[in-house]
Amino acid sequence: MEWHITPIARKSFHSDVEFAKDDAIACALVKTEEGELARVDVLISEANKVEMPGKVLCRWTQKFKPKPNDGKEEAEALKLTADNLFISFFEGEEEGALSVENAELKHFLGLMLERRRVLRVKARTRKYTRYVHRPTKREFLVPAVDLDPQFFLENEEKLAFLVDGAEGDGEDGETDSEKQDSDS
Repeated sequence: MEWHITPIARKSFHSDVEFAKDDAIACALVKTEEGELARVDVLISEANKVEMPGKVLCRWTQKFKPKPNDGKEEAEALKLTADNLFISFFEGEEEGALSVENAELKHFLGLMLERRRVLRVKARTRKYTRYVHRPTKREFLVPAVDLDPQFFLENEEKLAFLVDGAEGDGEDGETDSEKQDSDS
């Protein structure tokens, strides 16, 4: 079982107060009744007031250091979304079996995650590509299909959140807000 522990929150779990630079934060790792791991971050002054959403596994304190908003968090969230979507296509399928259900999307996401180095090609034939998912070492058999322009037109809305720069880019590279400013 693989657990994903989220980074420090930007606001208190107890009071929703935004953390400021160098605030003393009390952190706890909690196992919920559903068996999930949850991170609880609160101001030190609230540590004894908060009701934990499960059994506390460990506690620690740290100073809050805000991360610069340089777009890296959004890119990481995007990568995780594509990664999770790719893996979800294989839920319920027999491992090592070649399934053609959602073949185009599997192939597209496979290529995208290969480019991002989340997937590594283990074998490639005319019929399939065998990928190894680097974080989990799990293998996926992806059908090799031709991605024609019609596929992208039919799935434009589904793919919009996966492709970098899909939001608001016009033909000449201007965003919608830049176009509105120039139209005024």
